[in-house]
Amino acid sequence: MAELLDRYGLAATFYIPRNSQLETLPEEKIRELSQRFEIGAHTMEHLALTTLPDVEAERQIHDSGAWVADVTGQSCAMFCPPLGKYQREHVNAIARHGFIGYRTVELLRVDPPKRRVRGDYVRGDKGWELSSMPTSVQAHPHPRSVYVRNAIKRASWTPLHYAWTIAGKTDWMGLAEVMLARAAQTGGVFHLWGHSWEIEENEQWKNLEKVFAMLSQAVESGWAVTASNGEVCSAESPASLF
Repeated sequence: MAELLDRYGLAATFYIPRNSQLETLPEEKIRELSQRFEIGAHTMEHLALTTLPDVEAERQIHDSGAWVADVTGQSCAMFCPPLGKYQREHVNAIARHGFIGYRTVELLRVDPPKRRVRGDYVRGDKGWELSSMPTSVQAHPHPRSVYVRNAIKRASWTPLHYAWTIAGKTDWMGLAEVMLARAAQTGGVFHLWGHSWEIEENEQWKNLEKVFAMLSQAVESGWAVTASNGEVCSAESPASLF
């Protein structure tokens, strides 16, 4: 994945847990990767936060950020809840422990991250700004029903419109092209994401390279800019990245 991103001059954020049910990168490889790409926290053991007691969930959030910072020698700005599962108390904990943003699994969005003050005021939190970052397309051959459920679960009506009118008529590469054009028209953010193991399992590497080539061309033409999740979440607006 990193080699392909380098080939097309694209920025990226890798969310890496210390341990997982699948093979993870050794720390020396993560350190090397961090010289070229942003590394985000993804809990210590890749556990869904909603399955854990609150104290353990908060430990997973805090310790994973500290671990990424220790391995890379750089502060960790971004967190991604495993399996996209989280609740309000987890979002408060993400803000409490110094992250500037968290990446969700909401699909078919091109609007910029939403920045809000988060914190548990019953606990005496002072409140911290935290950005919630949705996504546009996953590099995965989903049926339309997945996009529809994803939108309905979040009461996201624009994504539901895209899911109903577009997702069933094209593959994920065609959907990426449509969403990129929409982001360009609205001054929004196009966010592609995926898992290397799923891309391998579904034989999507060639398709991913085609989409990377399309994104690279957009950047080279000057009507798009490539940025990490942290850069997008810390920007005053998408336009300020240019």
